[in-house]
Amino acid sequence: MVVFLFWIIQLAALVAGQGLDQCYANVSDPYLMFATGTAYELIYDKRTSPVSIEQCEPQQFWLISRHGTRYPPSDGIASLQTLSNLRDNIIQNHEIAKRGRLCEEDLENLKEWTLQVLTTLTSDLTVQGYNDLHKMAQRYKERFPTLLNHSYSKDLFEFRFANSQRTTASGFAFVDGLFGTSTRVNLPEPLDDDQLIKPYDTCQKWKREVDENPDTVKEMYDFQDGDIMASLLQNVSLRLGFNTTITIDNVNAMYDGCRFDKAWHVQEISPWCAMFSEEELKVMEYREDLLYYYYAGYGMDLNKQVGCPPVKDFLDRFSQIENGSPQPAGVFYFTHSEMLQMILLPLGIAQDEEPLTHSNYEQMRNRLWKTSYITPFAINLAVVLFRCDAQEQYKVQFYLGENLLYFEGCDQGLCDWSYIKKEFGSISTTCNLDFCSM
Repeated sequence: MVVFLFWIIQLAALVAGQGLDQCYANVSDPYLMFATGTAYELIYDKRTSPVSIEQCEPQQFWLISRHGTRYPPSDGIASLQTLSNLRDNIIQNHEIAKRGRLCEEDLENLKEWTLQVLTTLTSDLTVQGYNDLHKMAQRYKERFPTLLNHSYSKDLFEFRFANSQRTTASGFAFVDGLFGTSTRVNLPEPLDDDQLIKPYDTCQKWKREVDENPDTVKEMYDFQDGDIMASLLQNVSLRLGFNTTITIDNVNAMYDGCRFDKAWHVQEISPWCAMFSEEELKVMEYREDLLYYYYAGYGMDLNKQVGCPPVKDFLDRFSQIENGSPQPAGVFYFTHSEMLQMILLPLGIAQDEEPLTHSNYEQMRNRLWKTSYITPFAINLAVVLFRCDAQEQYKVQFYLGENLLYFEGCDQGLCDWSYIKKEFGSISTTCNLDFCSM
């Protein structure tokens, strides 16, 4: 009876999953939103025409950016290395055991796949990552030529990057894109304790109450242990021809194979993406959104406090310009995904009315907190101050991933500086990290 019941369940899963199967190699518009592993090429605004606002001239361009596409950390590379054996088993399931539902094209792509990463390159910037930042700089220079289309001068341009190979290399790539070379540019040494662009790294209170707190990952693990993920594991197992349900580690490795392949080679098809239906990719995306919602997002109140230093920085700089003090034309910071998520919180960007939980996946399909859009590789927040010949002398624009942001209370993305000061100006006086010391 138990054996019969097992096969009834397997058959039901097979029938339920059949309608989702397709030949991934032939899908014209595949789902490519892979949470924090999403390629920047897929989300940025492609327009490069100069930003023109009647009777206004830009005064300062302020930018904070995540590093470009990188290689995985050491444990991530180790996970990807398990894919060779898994690939061989999937092929045997289809060709020898005559099980599995991958189409011939997807199976052939899987046969030709090889892992293209060395263990010596753990977490380093990739060639695509360099291009992410190099081309981004060129586009911003085209959009704001009066500020950025100048030869380098230490009085005009200021740079800073977090202390890692991928952030430093991203900064150099951006500089190369802006000036054609970085050889004559004054680039400071990164700080080990950078409380402006990586404050969470040395904030003991955050480390204890968020980073090391089991509650931070509870919603993500509850979702992973729930029915939706159980169905995903079962359907993927059947699709790939396995008699037993594959492990979550197998699924994680295939998902990383899919999204890293795509991020490294944006124009190519990753055979590992064919292991999942579009709905299953959205489930994997939500699982990671749950993780970061609590780790660096709105799920923990402390994250908002840690995210304030960069906001205070551009507010103070704009105030100095308003008061007649000299400021650089361009200010550029290069850091990590956590900082790019945390800086959104004091500004109220991507804030949902309901919190993300393990039990409301269906209700949150149209959520604002989608890391695929708010923190893919190379995501950046740019804030531009304009001086205008109008009653409101100064105005501000915000860009996320080169896409203009629309704040309530602003005119089509153009905000009065007085409005920004009213909404966020208190950050200049209240933001400090004294609470970090335990």
